[in-house]
Amino acid sequence: MRLDDQIEALATRQHSLVAAWQLYGLGASRTEVDRIRQGRRWSPLTPRVLALRGSPATVERDVMAAVLDASPGAVVSHASAAALWGAPGCRPLPIHVTRHRGIARRASTLCRVHEVVDLLPAHVRLLRGIPITSPARTVFDLAYGFHPARVERLLDWFWAERLVDGRTVECTIAELAERGRSGSTLMRELVSVRGPAYVPPSSTLERRFEQVLAERCLPPMRRQVDSGGEQWSGRVDYRDQHLPLVVEVQSERHHAALVDRADDAARRARLEGDGFEVVEVWDTEVWHDADVVADRVRAARHRLTAARRTAG
Repeated sequence: MRLDDQIEALATRQHSLVAAWQLYGLGASRTEVDRIRQGRRWSPLTPRVLALRGSPATVERDVMAAVLDASPGAVVSHASAAALWGAPGCRPLPIHVTRHRGIARRASTLCRVHEVVDLLPAHVRLLRGIPITSPARTVFDLAYGFHPARVERLLDWFWAERLVDGRTVECTIAELAERGRSGSTLMRELVSVRGPAYVPPSSTLERRFEQVLAERCLPPMRRQVDSGGEQWSGRVDYRDQHLPLVVEVQSERHHAALVDRADDAARRARLEGDGFEVVEVWDTEVWHDADVVADRVRAARHRLTAARRTAG
């Protein structure tokens, strides 16, 4: 077909996907589009989106398909956007997509569509080839629907990762608040409390772990403590104030590789050799299975308390 090279070049930039409306934009006729749909090279994902046969199914491809299926100018947004940016505690599924109101009326089987009148060019980015709301716009969208404490943690994470700063957040608030957007009051409060010289915590994961302990009436633990006997064993994430208990909060991003697991095992052995009980919890558990985390810490404290009483 005369447009094959252009179509495949487009698909290369879009996780092996093209939309029918893009084919028409390239100059394809209805007959040519029908021929593509019925051919062996492309597989229809929806009536509006085609995938290159044999291309791998990935989260990015699923999200890109939802964006293309929604309408021209649509972008991934809300929790799905936060997940693609890497925000902890957010997942890409179910997929959320935002599009301009009036562009299309059709629903999508691939995503939940949000229609707005204020999707400004400054609020759109391209991440791994996927149109996505900017970090500041993403947090703003979640300020309506998410618990305020969760929005605050997300804002701090984006800030700590240098994806937003005071200026970008204030500009986004100014652009959206005048349109009466829900969440404006909360975002103003969060920025006001932080001030122009605000420096976010190094880890929202640590803040979340501390919140898990507090909400379940477990004693607070000391954070980032140097530990070891005759030989320094390293700085542990958390150490009990009275018991020989260490809690390490592991991130799948930084501790899932084999070499990382080997280092962690050696470090754990050193700590246990110095008389500590080491409890490991994972970031996904801290965000999504808080009771499991609390039970693990509580059980370790009970064992150590009982052992101390027996020894005494």
